[in-house]
Amino acid sequence: MREGNASGGSISKLPRRGKSPTHSWTQQRDALLAALRLQPPWTGKAQGSKERSTSQAEFTAEQLEIWSVFADAVSTPLVRARLHHLLLDRGHGRKHDRARSAAVGYLDAAALLLAAPERFPGLLCPTECLSWARDLARTFNQKDLKQRVTKDMVALVERVLDSPEDEPRIVNGLLEELRDQGDDITDFAERAARRYASDVHARVGFLKLLRQEVASGPRRTDIETQIVSALLDAADADVNVGFRRHQLLTRAATEARNWGLSELRVRAELALQQTDPGSLEWSRFRRVLTPPRGLSAGMRAHIDGAVDLRDALWRTAHDVHPAMREHADDAHLLERLLRIPRTRINAMGPVQTFQPVDADDNHAVALQVLAMDFLGHLAADQLDRIQERFVPDEAELIGALAHDTVLPGPRARTLAHAFRYFWLGEFDAAACVALPQVEQILRQLLRPRVPIVSVSQGRTPGTVEQLGGLIRSMPDAGYPADWSRALNLLLADPDRGMNLRNDICHGLIDSPPKHRVALILQAALYLLSYAHGHRTPAPLTQPAP
Repeated sequence: MREGNASGGSISKLPRRGKSPTHSWTQQRDALLAALRLQPPWTGKAQGSKERSTSQAEFTAEQLEIWSVFADAVSTPLVRARLHHLLLDRGHGRKHDRARSAAVGYLDAAALLLAAPERFPGLLCPTECLSWARDLARTFNQKDLKQRVTKDMVALVERVLDSPEDEPRIVNGLLEELRDQGDDITDFAERAARRYASDVHARVGFLKLLRQEVASGPRRTDIETQIVSALLDAADADVNVGFRRHQLLTRAATEARNWGLSELRVRAELALQQTDPGSLEWSRFRRVLTPPRGLSAGMRAHIDGAVDLRDALWRTAHDVHPAMREHADDAHLLERLLRIPRTRINAMGPVQTFQPVDADDNHAVALQVLAMDFLGHLAADQLDRIQERFVPDEAELIGALAHDTVLPGPRARTLAHAFRYFWLGEFDAAACVALPQVEQILRQLLRPRVPIVSVSQGRTPGTVEQLGGLIRSMPDAGYPADWSRALNLLLADPDRGMNLRNDICHGLIDSPPKHRVALILQAALYLLSYAHGHRTPAPLTQPAP
C-alpha cells in the first residue's frame, strides 16, 4: 500500500498499534481503502456544479475514527489531505481545523507533484490539488492559505506558458479560478492567446477571458474583432474542411451578430452560403423500407375489391391515419435510435439546428414520421394497382375527382395531370402539380366552417390563411386531429416533419422519392372524400364567425 514517490512518503508509516487497540489490521485496511476510493465534495460556490460523491456512502463511527487517527499520523500529503477532507464532509472534528489541514495537505502534494522528475500523470493532478486547496481556503476564510494558493497558481501558469509543451486546458482552468477570486489575469490571458495562436479554440477561449476583464469600449471591440477574425481565418485554413469549417463559420457569424460586427458577420454569412451540403463530409446511411409481401399484397387486393375508379381512389385514404394513432405500447420503440442527437442543415444556408434529445414529444413525433414514411410505400402500391387495373385516361380521372365547389373541372384536370405524372415516373412534376391543389381543396373545405380570411384594419392589409394555418384549423372545423397532425408533418413542419411543400416548392431537395409523392396524392384524395360525401366532418358546436 505504498504511494508513488511524487507524493512524498508512504501509507505504510502507520500509527503504533497502541493508538488504536480496538481496530484490527483488517478494519484499518478496509477503512483506508474506502477513503482512497472516494472523491471528497466541493464546498462553497463550487458545490452547485460538482457532484457530491460521498453523499451516497454511509460510514460507521469506527471507520471515521480510523480515518481520524491516520489523518494525524500519515506522512503522505495527498492522503493526509484526502482523509481530513472526508472527515470535514462527515462533520467529524472541528471544521476549520479539518479544512486547514486538508488545504495544507493539498498544497504540499501539489508542490511535490510539480517537483517530480517525471510529470506523470501530467499537470492535471497538481492543478486539481490547487483547486481543492483554493476551494477550502476560500470557503473557510483562511486568508494566509488563499494567498499561498494564489501564489502557487500564478507560478504554475508561468511554468506552463514558458514550457515548450502545449497545456492550454491547464492554463485556462487556472486563469478562470484566479479570475473568480478577484485576481487580475489580463496579462496572462494576453500571453496565453499569443502562446496558443495556432490552436483556434484555445486562442478564442483566452481572448474571451480577456474580454471579460476589459470594460466596454474600443479595447473590448478590438478583442471581439480578434475572436471573430480568428474563427474566420481558421475556417479558411486547409486543415479545416467539411463540417469543421462549417462549425467555425457558424460560430464566427453568431459572435459577430451578438457583438454588432456587421462587416465580419457579412463575411461569415457569405462564406456559409458557399457551403455545399455535400462538402460537409457526412456519411448518410440509408435502408430502403420495404413492406412485407403479404402486407403489400393485401393493400393491392383492397383496390381489387373496388367497383369503379372513384371507389378505388377513395380506398387509398384511411378514415384514421394509422401513423397518427396513439400507440401506448410503442412508447419506447426504437428509443435508442431516435434519441441520437440530430443536426439538420438547411441546404440554402446552411443554417444548423439541433433537436432536443430528451424531449418526449419529439420522440413520439419521430415515430409518427417514420410510420408515415413506411405507409407511403403502401400508398404507392395501391396507386400502381389502380393504374394497372383501370388504366384511366384524363377524362376518366377528371370525372372521378371533380367536385363543383371544392375541385371544379379545370382544377380537377390539373390534379389528374399529377396522377398521370406519377404513373409515368415523373415524381417531380407530380408533386409540384399536386401540392397547390391540396392547399386549395383544404381551403375550400374549411371556408364554410372556420374563418380563413382576415379583413384589413387601418393600414394593415387583409390576409388569407396559408397551408400551415389551414391545417391547424382542421380540428376546429370538425375534421380529425390525427389527419391534421399527419398533413402538418407531411407538408408544413420545418423542424420535425418532412416539410415537403416547402422543400419541393422552394427547390431545397432533389427529386422526392416515389412513396412520399404517393402520400401527397393520398392527402388530396382524403380531403376530396369529404367533398364527395364519403366522410362527414363532426358537427360544429357553434357556427363559424
